[in-house]
Amino acid sequence: MECFFELEKEDDGCRLGLESEQGNKEEMSDNNTIRLSRVCCDFLVLTLIAIPLYIFHEFVPPYKRGFYCDDETIRYPFRSSTVSRQMLIVIGLLIPIILILATELFRTLAWEKKCEQQFKTYQVRNHSVHRLIVRLYCFIGYFFVGVCFNQLMVDIAKYTIGRQRPHFMDICKPDKGFSTCPNPDEYITEFTCTGADKKLIHEAQLSFYSGHAAFSFYAAWFTSLYLQARLFRPLFSRLLLPVIQFLLFGGAAYVALTRISDYKHHWSDVLVGAIMGSAIGIFVAVFVAEVFKRREIPTCGPANEFGLIRVDRQDHNNGIPTNGGSTVVSTQHVVVSEVDPANQRLVKSADEARRDFFQQA
Repeated sequence: MECFFELEKEDDGCRLGLESEQGNKEEMSDNNTIRLSRVCCDFLVLTLIAIPLYIFHEFVPPYKRGFYCDDETIRYPFRSSTVSRQMLIVIGLLIPIILILATELFRTLAWEKKCEQQFKTYQVRNHSVHRLIVRLYCFIGYFFVGVCFNQLMVDIAKYTIGRQRPHFMDICKPDKGFSTCPNPDEYITEFTCTGADKKLIHEAQLSFYSGHAAFSFYAAWFTSLYLQARLFRPLFSRLLLPVIQFLLFGGAAYVALTRISDYKHHWSDVLVGAIMGSAIGIFVAVFVAEVFKRREIPTCGPANEFGLIRVDRQDHNNGIPTNGGSTVVSTQHVVVSEVDPANQRLVKSADEARRDFFQQA
């Protein structure tokens, strides 16, 4: 999904917002106008992505795979799910949305309160739209696009491979090889399930790979990377953000492991699901939503309070002024230095500037 607008992106550490935009005012006005046709296009694209999911679930039968009658890996008893599909969808969607909403509210009301002039203003048919609404649309929209991508990959694998779940025999009760196993070496392909619940029989052939594991790890990776990018300053404690991220991954791991203990998936199904969900989460967050290019780090306040804060790339010429006066003071790390905007003179060391900058949180 190509968002109908573009949030400000970092440019070699320069501050973001209206004052850093290049081009004339007419171009800026065009870029900040939200066109309803683009919004409709976004929803249309999202709908087109979701249509194959409906087709898979309603009209496509899973591939019918055979089995060996002495295969103990598909003879486990059926158990209800510790984390049901409905519970996973509700929690897996609500937690990222709540965290995105809380993050953008916190940024807008706390960190950016003194920096209003640095950020874009958006318009829809000559009506102003607050940047908070625009940001929520963008990041939540990309999250849902990733959800659709992830589920589409899951369904393609499930319906084309048709691997039996560990409780397949208990649900299917095939007319051959279920009660007796006269020939353990025979691979049975011609059989009929005699179980009463046709829906469960259908589901019993969709083991590879785990949709629960894929979705939970997708949500954990996307949300963690989003928080890492948008919460550019330490919060009330430096441990708060890592703890939130740890809880996200801990919850994802718990969901994945219950699929093994509930005999819903083989361990390899869960492993592949976790890998695929993680890969899609990283891809969508970094390369599609580009959360690290939309960090929107403001530098605001009077010049004698903050000066010009820049992030410069490492340079082997230690101490040589670059980029119009800011100075690289380290050859090994990316540093923050503070420069007097009046005469471009270095007035604070990198450590002092970094400490003063983060203390503004």
